[in-house]
Amino acid sequence: MGIPVVTVTMGDPAGVGPEVVLKALAHPRIRRVCHPIVLGDLGILQRTQRQRRGYPFRLALWEKGQPLPKDENTVPVYSLTSLSPRQSRPGHLSRACGEAAYRYISAAVDLIRSGTANAMATAPISKRALQLAGYRYPGHTEMLAEMTKTKECRMMLLGKRLKVVLVTVHIPLAQVSRDLSRKRVRITLELTHQALLQYFRIPHPRLAVAGLNPHAGEGGLFGLEEKRIILPAVRDACGKGIRAYGPFPADSLFHQVVRGEYDVVISMYHDQGLGPLKLLHFSDGVNLTLGLPIVRTSVDHGTAYEIAGKNKADSSSMKEAIFLASTLARKKRGNER
Repeated sequence: MGIPVVTVTMGDPAGVGPEVVLKALAHPRIRRVCHPIVLGDLGILQRTQRQRRGYPFRLALWEKGQPLPKDENTVPVYSLTSLSPRQSRPGHLSRACGEAAYRYISAAVDLIRSGTANAMATAPISKRALQLAGYRYPGHTEMLAEMTKTKECRMMLLGKRLKVVLVTVHIPLAQVSRDLSRKRVRITLELTHQALLQYFRIPHPRLAVAGLNPHAGEGGLFGLEEKRIILPAVRDACGKGIRAYGPFPADSLFHQVVRGEYDVVISMYHDQGLGPLKLLHFSDGVNLTLGLPIVRTSVDHGTAYEIAGKNKADSSSMKEAIFLASTLARKKRGNER
């Protein structure tokens, strides 16, 4: 079947993206399990590379349509921008960097849809820089959904001990209750069930659903969302053969999942799920987008402007994102045969 081609987007040029991409690719196993193509800015990557000696590979300019290097120690770079040091100063928000980050992501999607690549792993972007450049997306997930014409997609955050899927993502906490709906929760359960079957080969996935309110509403005493929205959605999913359970009080549910009683937590809002996830997987957590027609993974951290350009960034999440993209790309190709 051959090893997959994984596009690795550089993220915001002024963030830690260039550094974590290079550090992750320095791991020898990555270049054995996939053919990486870095989409970014060759000049920035070379300047970043010079800050730290000992990278076991060389960067080589690559153009669409060219064959990939056969040498394992050569990493091809699809250089889509040529930002000056002034335009890409580490730690400085800019429109130019927002525009660049968008171009890298868009080109990665094109390479996958054309059959040149099999998956993508993305370094962090700045939502503010993206919006300065005129792209009004809350983040990668919404952007990729539009690029691939995907109506419904969800974020799964995962590490070796815990998987979490979010019903709502980048919205104010005060808006969560208004955005929850029976249909939205049910679709989240369906996408999660399918992903656990297809990508993780769990034959009978067990989905634990968190409540929104303290004590999962305490029978309506602390809120009615569980009775009116979440429980009916769980029953809808069960009617389709999905093993969904809950809603459960969120304060104790994550402990049960980590103990192995369930395979995943369905969280109602961003921090409800990501707080426990990052407690266990602060450095090595990965973001997987469910529902897209392509395989996309990402780091589970931001641009970290405060340490950008200082050779201090931890590349564990980027490394795990590339590993996971490679693994899932192979499974996806196997499922399609």
